[in-house]
Amino acid sequence: MTARRAVSGIAGLVAAALLVVVAPGSVTATPTTATPTTDQVPWRWWDGAAHQLTNGLADPPGINRDDCRPSAHHPVPVILVHGTGLNGGNSWATFGAALAAEGYCVWAPTVGAPPGLGSTGGFDSLTGASAPQLAAEIDRVRALTGAPEVDLVGHSQGAIIASYVTATTRRDAVRTVVTLGVDPAQSGEGPPEFVTELLEIVAPGLGLSDLEATQAWLGEEGVPYARGVRYVAVVSDYDELTGPVTAPVVPDFVDLRVVRLQDGCEVDRSGHLTVLASPRAVDLVTDALGGTHAVAGGAASAPPRCVPADGIVGVLAPVPPR
Repeated sequence: MTARRAVSGIAGLVAAALLVVVAPGSVTATPTTATPTTDQVPWRWWDGAAHQLTNGLADPPGINRDDCRPSAHHPVPVILVHGTGLNGGNSWATFGAALAAEGYCVWAPTVGAPPGLGSTGGFDSLTGASAPQLAAEIDRVRALTGAPEVDLVGHSQGAIIASYVTATTRRDAVRTVVTLGVDPAQSGEGPPEFVTELLEIVAPGLGLSDLEATQAWLGEEGVPYARGVRYVAVVSDYDELTGPVTAPVVPDFVDLRVVRLQDGCEVDRSGHLTVLASPRAVDLVTDALGGTHAVAGGAASAPPRCVPADGIVGVLAPVPPR
């Protein structure tokens, strides 16, 4: 990792921490009875945190409804996996509402929260806490819904957790892994350097053991991708942590597609956190999951929206319907 990436990564972590509602205990699913409509999707990347602050840590609408049952149109449940220092509720207000409005059943657990920091995830051991917790949530959602597989959408460290769990323990339970805020060429190299360094401060030896374990997830085939699982990486040239990325060279059996956010929409300059409320990112992810606008072959009958956005505020113009 370059010095620039390390510094920007720490800056991103600090920015993320400003969103977190710290409270003892765990963040539990708070079901809501109303499913959001498309015109109720929030388009600010801090809307999830604002909702938690004003609603006693309750989840924003659309996510963690244990009474949701997949439809024939969208039979695969979706699990959203947050990044470092965040939680399921404050990361996924936009994506959760957008996917629920499309008719998906959506869950967004909080994983890797150290004891006493139940709403601050991603700070505990990846291999000892976050990964087994996500695996347990996959099992729970499958049992609830009766679905044989789930789709995973991971942001930042959440993308690493989702990919790690899929490749090591749940490859037969995952259909698709969509990632945001990571460089797919670095998959399998473990968490970003600043994360392992932070873990070393919190718990000496933990960061190193996580790094060694995640580097071993390449398995016998030498790649961090599971056979039979579809991977889609949505990347942004303006991501402060990754910078511009290119598609890695992978064996023929790997089903990986890298989608650049700026292709066809240079005005969307969403960064590492603001991508969590990018209309274009939402549309690309929805299409990757087989959304309403997706057609055979992964194309879309309606193009993804193109709304000006930056890396600080996020969307800079009204968001039209698709």
